[in-house]
Amino acid sequence: MTIKDIARECGCAVGTVSRVLNNHPDVSEKTREKVMAVVKKHDFILNANAKLLKAQDSKTIQILVKGSSSILLNSLLERIQKRMEPLQYSAGVVVLDEYDNEAKAANRVYYEQKPVGIIFLGGSPDLFEEDFARLQLPCVVISNEAKPIEGTLLSSVSTDNFTAACHSADYLLQMGHTKIGVIGGDLCGSGITQRRYDGFLASLAKAGIAFDFAKAYATAKYSFEDGAKAAGTLMERYPDLTAIFAMSDVMAIGAIRRLADLGRRVPDDVSIVGFDGIPLSEYYQPRLATIRQQTDLLADEGLNILLDTIERNASPRNTFIPFEFIAGESVRRLI
Repeated sequence: MTIKDIARECGCAVGTVSRVLNNHPDVSEKTREKVMAVVKKHDFILNANAKLLKAQDSKTIQILVKGSSSILLNSLLERIQKRMEPLQYSAGVVVLDEYDNEAKAANRVYYEQKPVGIIFLGGSPDLFEEDFARLQLPCVVISNEAKPIEGTLLSSVSTDNFTAACHSADYLLQMGHTKIGVIGGDLCGSGITQRRYDGFLASLAKAGIAFDFAKAYATAKYSFEDGAKAAGTLMERYPDLTAIFAMSDVMAIGAIRRLADLGRRVPDDVSIVGFDGIPLSEYYQPRLATIRQQTDLLADEGLNILLDTIERNASPRNTFIPFEFIAGESVRRLI
């Protein structure tokens, strides 16, 4: 979306649109409202340095981090920034709420700063496909898979979230647990959450076990605090559950703290499985059962794919990085 596009849609001259965007007084209120309605519709942001940026050869890669409290995403960010230090590119970082539309934010960043590529740490291309389709530059989503979007240069590198969640649920079932609660994100706002939930359900369905969403699913952000709150909610709704599948380690650790406050011991009274394999999970007491994602490989492969697309016009590709299940000490065998 450019000033010319805004002018065409609202039926005004380019100069009129420019005066509105630069807050000049010599524009009628009616015209100003008409122009601003189109601007708001497309989330257009005027780039005050457009002439300067056009004359420069931008070497910036923007990194959009979806969720300020995610230890996993912060680890990915640290690895990518370290890898970029000897390269010719600079890194810009934007932190979003985990339920923000990251593609819409990326479009704003593009018009403001003209990066050569964008890295999404976290993201839901399947939920915001229309906005991702507007991104006409090399992009890669790291930690969630992205189906191909025609006309874009969108790649992805991730753990197979569906299969990993299925594996975790299989493990709980093998240990004799059938009364299982879930702590996960908002299914309407997170593609990763939906894939992990689908994998969990697939495992239960294979075993012939029904899942009561209203009773056994507690929605939370991917944080210690929300994990703790969700555990309290689950115990109120489902007091006889024997196990919890938490969609992140930070959720799981927060849940363990809340369970302790309620007089429930892990794993003696309630077993719990996390997801991510953050370093803290290995040193927590009890050592957490979890899916370990290979963060260094995720970060390295994601950056390599983006650079191939930027520098060698490589085609977009979608890659899975193998995961490892860590049995830990937080699950008790019932049978």
